[in-house]
Amino acid sequence: MDLPWLLPQDVLADVLRFVPPRSLAACRCVCKALRSTIDDHCLLRADLLPLSVAGIFINFNDLPLPEFFSRPSAPAGPSISGRFDYLPSSGLRLIRDHCNGLLLFKDYVANPATRQWESLPPRSSMFMDVDADFTYEDYLVFDPTLSPHYEVFVIPRLRYKRVMRGFHDNNSEVMEKSEWPSSVLDLHVFSSKSGCWEGRGFIREGKAVGTVAEMRRPHWSWDKKRYGVYWRGDLFVLCEAEFTMRISLSNCTYRLIKSPMDTEVCRNSGFHLGRLKKGVYLASLHTACLLMVWVLEVAHGHTNWVLKHNICLKSILQRRDYKEPVLGSWVLQDINFDEGVKYYKEHNEHAGYMEFLMQKKSILNSSCKEELLEEEYEWDSENDDILDQKDVVGNCYHGCVGILGFHPYKEIVFLKVSLYRALAYHLKVSKVQDLGYIYPTSYYEVMSIDRFIRESFLYTPCWIRHESSNGCGKPLLKPN
Repeated sequence: MDLPWLLPQDVLADVLRFVPPRSLAACRCVCKALRSTIDDHCLLRADLLPLSVAGIFINFNDLPLPEFFSRPSAPAGPSISGRFDYLPSSGLRLIRDHCNGLLLFKDYVANPATRQWESLPPRSSMFMDVDADFTYEDYLVFDPTLSPHYEVFVIPRLRYKRVMRGFHDNNSEVMEKSEWPSSVLDLHVFSSKSGCWEGRGFIREGKAVGTVAEMRRPHWSWDKKRYGVYWRGDLFVLCEAEFTMRISLSNCTYRLIKSPMDTEVCRNSGFHLGRLKKGVYLASLHTACLLMVWVLEVAHGHTNWVLKHNICLKSILQRRDYKEPVLGSWVLQDINFDEGVKYYKEHNEHAGYMEFLMQKKSILNSSCKEELLEEEYEWDSENDDILDQKDVVGNCYHGCVGILGFHPYKEIVFLKVSLYRALAYHLKVSKVQDLGYIYPTSYYEVMSIDRFIRESFLYTPCWIRHESSNGCGKPLLKPN
């Protein structure tokens, strides 16, 4: 029986006002009547949902902890820390994925806004980080407007294999000649609803595009993060040969979407998959500072990448001294430096080197801009920190540029310049904003060849607190 026949919508809405936000999200999945009542009466508060960008989490190579680059919180507002000191384990704590306010670590899922976390049970030994044929990457799926639960997908990725001369492996030869992708994609999936890992098969739509051996070619960037996007019930993941894999969670099917660029061009380009206001976007940043952005469009049953922007960044970025340690309106929390100072003080070690790092930190702090007024704490994407011509020391920029991520609700791409500064590039108006200095103080301890960003994640905080139980008597997320 449909709910409107049982209760008038206004009466039902009054009852639902007493339901916690995460339970409201679960109610939206029950039937159309409940979803309509909740949406029409705005019962699920927008200020609690992940609808704004609070900062960028960055995994720097050879640093044990992620850094958080963000605009300082207003004095009266809630603050978000990237320290994760409430997690039970110490040591290496790098982020593997982010989705709508939740962060995925190797053994945990955490919510930085509410400082809640949950440990993941051990996975099967078949799906560890790496084996002879595959590496495995984890992807997080979570939408608080649809469900209070999340899922973790472990997706295999072919490894490049060198064949030893005179060595033959019959089993390996059979696999190398097999079609790619396979007709059935078997994935290892964790569901917070059941609290268990499970196997889940997805049927391929469309034809195979080659063999396993052809996909193992070494010229693709095997060590780069293959970003994923969760959009309207589908998980999109960059995979071999710069194909995009679209995994439909509702009907357990998957298909490949061909790269908009040919293989030879892909060699000199770095791809980044992300979500913008209008859907799923793909960006390529060529070594010559050529930024190309495509949007995924579906028409008449066909899915294609459509080029929306083609920009040369050399003249737009201009030639500035991006290495200059000057703070901007966004600030790096410098977590690895603070943890290092704490460790050295406790163990009374490396006093001379610590003094050197403290001097570096002092130089950066002394360069801070004027103190921000409270009403300026909210980032104004139209006026904040526009690059000024007076800072220009030449005509064009010829350094290294990389993509940090997409703004999910605005036509903005976040860029890193020479590992020192973060910029926001507005696609519609070709406007560039200098957000601030992102070089960690602790990076002076790392050899220069090992200094680079491994992964970066645009963070959209979710302020909905998780319930203490999932209805089965099992802890769902543990508060600090």
